Amino acid sequence: MADRAAGPSSEVWPGSPAPLGAHWDGTGTNVALWTAGASAVDLCLFDPDGTEHRQRLQETTHQVWHGRLPGVGPGQRYGYRVHGGYDPSSGARYNPAKLLLDPYARAVDGELTLDPALFGYAGGHPDAGSPDPLDSAPFVPRGVVIHDSFPWAGDAPPRTAWSDTVIYEVHVKGATMRHPDVPPPCAAPTRGWPTRPSSSTWCPWA
Repeated sequence: MADRAAGPSSEVWPGSPAPLGAHWDGTGTNVALWTAGASAVDLCLFDPDGTEHRQRLQETTHQVWHGRLPGVGPGQRYGYRVHGGYDPSSGARYNPAKLLLDPYARAVDGELTLDPALFGYAGGHPDAGSPDPLDSAPFVPRGVVIHDSFPWAGDAPPRTAWSDTVIYEVHVKGATMRHPDVPPPCAAPTRGWPTRPSSSTWCPWA
């Protein structure tokens, strides 16, 4: 499918807070960004010539800002500008003059170019009371919306919210060496692996 870039008239729908990042669903792209103290978030879409179009995300769910853009698909370059308070003494350094790379981006385009505009504070003073106004967009990479290649066939991704997700580690030996479907050649003290359902003798080490 050809790359598609969004123009300034792109409509932003409420979208979903999960999954985080930018995900194309075949007809549009859902974006979701977690930020705890922001007062507003602008999604910045870039044309191939670098022209920027800003879209204000109107929806927030449990500190996740989200929206869905119909017609925006694979190849779209994007970033964020996050608005909020600027008080270095409390750790708040929101500065919409700085284009931010999506921390959940699954593809990145462009390079970082060292320039004073990259700093969020002015005059080389990290504790300055006002943010630096220089636009950093020309000097930072952008995220890229990608085409998911996973063969879902007729199935659908679970779309489980991060708040309901549990990530754990399973060791093959401990989880399978005493499984009744694991044949003796595989059930050695240091082995363990589920066998093919159609065979009671197949072993990946045989």
